[in-house]
Amino acid sequence: MEDAIQALSQNFFEKLWADFSDLKIEKQAENVFKISLKSEDSHLIIWPHGKNLETISHILKLLISKISEWYVNIHVEVNDYLEKKDEKLLGFIASKIEYVKKSGKEIVLPFFTAYERKKVHSYVSENWGNVFTQSMGEWKERRIHLCRKDEKMTIDIDGDDI
Repeated sequence: MEDAIQALSQNFFEKLWADFSDLKIEKQAENVFKISLKSEDSHLIIWPHGKNLETISHILKLLISKISEWYVNIHVEVNDYLEKKDEKLLGFIASKIEYVKKSGKEIVLPFFTAYERKKVHSYVSENWGNVFTQSMGEWKERRIHLCRKDEKMTIDIDGDDI
């Protein structure tokens, strides 16, 4: 499967007339692949706010699904753009979590893509035991809510832990 994705991706980026090098395919999970490349034309491939990157990922996903007859999920990484974007996102989330922990108030975050929401949910559940997330709303109105878990006071009736 990786060889087919490599060949298709190579051909795709050549037809875009984008100057690129170091094209690598990495299987991240079952039917989930990351296509990484270095490019001097990254501004053309990524475009403002990653709009072209999302479109290119979607087109490659459709093409690969068509030749493989399996549904695949594709992430295209150009010059570590997504990695830096994720670091910035998680830094933003960490600052909001600190506010939730101090104030005890729920925060409704701005709109994030499904991919970003998944990253946020995973990050919070793995790293912040006293804060949880929940998504509310539909489609473009779907937002993540950051909430503090209520700490429950327990009483040791037997007196073993006192």
